[in-house]
Amino acid sequence: MANINLSIEETRSLTVDLDFRQDINMLRGIAILSVVFYHFAPGLLPGGFAGVDIFFVISGFLMTKIIGTGLERRSFNLFKFYAARCKRIIPALLVLCATISIIMFFWLPTNEYQKLGNYVGYTALFISNLKLKKDSGDYFATDSHENWFLHTWSLSVEWQFYLILPIIMMALYPLRKKVDPGICLLLLAVCSFFISMFSPSVNSAIRFYLMPSRAWEMLCGGLVWYATKHYTLPKFLRSVTAIIGYGTILLSIWLINAEHAWPSAVTLFPVVGTMLVVYSNHSSIVRQIDQNFRWIGLSSYSIYLWHWPIAVYLVYAGQQHNSLWIMSAIALSFVAGWLSWILIEKPAQNALSKQSPKAFWLTILFGIGAVWLFSYLVKNDIVVSQPDPLVNRIAAEANNKNYAPDRKTHFSQYGSGKLVAIIVGDSHAEATATALAAAAQDRGSVIGFTFSGCPTLANAERVEYDGCGKFNRGLEKRLQEYPADVPVIIVNRLTHYAENKLVKFSEKTDNEVAFMQQYTNSIIEMACSLNRQHPVYLVKQIPDMDTNVPRTLSHNLMTRGDAHDISVSQTSYQEHIRVMIQAQEQAAKQCGVKLLDPSPYMCSEGRCMGSKNLMPWYFDDNHLSETGNKNLVPMFKSIFNR
Repeated sequence: MANINLSIEETRSLTVDLDFRQDINMLRGIAILSVVFYHFAPGLLPGGFAGVDIFFVISGFLMTKIIGTGLERRSFNLFKFYAARCKRIIPALLVLCATISIIMFFWLPTNEYQKLGNYVGYTALFISNLKLKKDSGDYFATDSHENWFLHTWSLSVEWQFYLILPIIMMALYPLRKKVDPGICLLLLAVCSFFISMFSPSVNSAIRFYLMPSRAWEMLCGGLVWYATKHYTLPKFLRSVTAIIGYGTILLSIWLINAEHAWPSAVTLFPVVGTMLVVYSNHSSIVRQIDQNFRWIGLSSYSIYLWHWPIAVYLVYAGQQHNSLWIMSAIALSFVAGWLSWILIEKPAQNALSKQSPKAFWLTILFGIGAVWLFSYLVKNDIVVSQPDPLVNRIAAEANNKNYAPDRKTHFSQYGSGKLVAIIVGDSHAEATATALAAAAQDRGSVIGFTFSGCPTLANAERVEYDGCGKFNRGLEKRLQEYPADVPVIIVNRLTHYAENKLVKFSEKTDNEVAFMQQYTNSIIEMACSLNRQHPVYLVKQIPDMDTNVPRTLSHNLMTRGDAHDISVSQTSYQEHIRVMIQAQEQAAKQCGVKLLDPSPYMCSEGRCMGSKNLMPWYFDDNHLSETGNKNLVPMFKSIFNR
């Protein structure tokens, strides 16, 4: 890496921007270094994800400058503006999509390849942020780090901003004598910021992934350009402003961490720091650094594109904490990005610039269309990956689950004939409902009232989860419609909601002990309330595994060539759910509900199994798959044998 240094004279010929700004290129370098090191070694730069926010401000400044200058010179052309963005962004992105799709065809399991193919289409259309908002929700979640195209959310946000900004500025330009366009952009930035931060309809996923919630960061960059038109800093202040800006950025990526809500008011620090550096327009303090490492800033886009798939592979291989692997992956990311810039970005821009407008747009649309068509074929199982059969069988267990419940009515039905049982609870009730139905199949049918993410508690509400409290309050009335001798089986992952404070009660508590007392009382009250109408059975919590079972087994086989069954200690499992068991036993003493224990069917020789003979019993790390829940059929049969 040390030998890949370009002098100012050499790199000057590689850029067509006559107003090349070393400080902005330096900011790009800081941003990409922050992002890369965060994704590979978050302990070193816990706030490195703020590098994307630095990119947003830079993009806002440059795009506003291009559009504003063009309008002032009466030379701005909307289609030429879009064409320039296409030349810069699309070729390397399409090559990334094609390369990953081809490499993964013989390696990824079919279900994972289908997901990859799905995201390829969204990525090519620059709407992957919409898909990610819907699917993953939390960018920082562990599961998100196995999405090969997670990083493209920021490209989608920027592209959507590029589509709208010139139209806004073109509409404002004729009114410039009456309405200052800079003031209008300031008002838009303020509105975007406050709606993103304080609107009750904006949740964390919307705030992170969607362009309207991120627009204020790019608009802040645009405001810097308008500010430079009205006031230029004196020379003696420029270096001070730049130093304050760089200091603010460095402190941000060093002190901020993923536990902060993002974006939030804290995001102002890297944003304002970037604004100060750009506004100062002071390059002398970075000239020497830029002379030796200019290639990092120039190739930052390609580095960003290629570093993430490398980071995902580390997670697949389970080497994301291995220092040697991490250092090698970081080096590979910068080499791949530099090569992409030299071999893909620059040649593609030059080739596309030589085409006529008609040929150019046909080329761009053909490339996007080809990638979208591939995505369509993969999503519809017309193109199917060809991985190792054993890997495919194990990975397929991730989709082997109960899909019967209606997400709107929370109702599901299994079998036919006389109703013999009702299952109630959260997603764990959904996962085990078919086992209950299998136990009851010779006697009649089973129905379910299940609400994923909603524990069966009295007088409780889920935090940031609409409808859960209302669902539980209506359970008693819904159950009155069925014969009183039909048993009700309640299944929940109770410790999860308690440990993570995912429920709240009308009476606020100040300490852990009081909250836990409220929580256990709520379990007892709900169970006893329903027991007045129907015989109630409380199922002790299904054992949680330490890792996603089908994913870990399949990935171990894919990257290491071998795998071992997954399990947890039965002692640790019992200790983990001890408080919840005590609450359920108290309900049994208080009102006569009965308890069902899955551990004799899931555990043996001191271990609770997540798989057997490499066949997963779970479709993730805590929900039983359709294979695993068959183990509970004898437990549920005991209800009907009494």
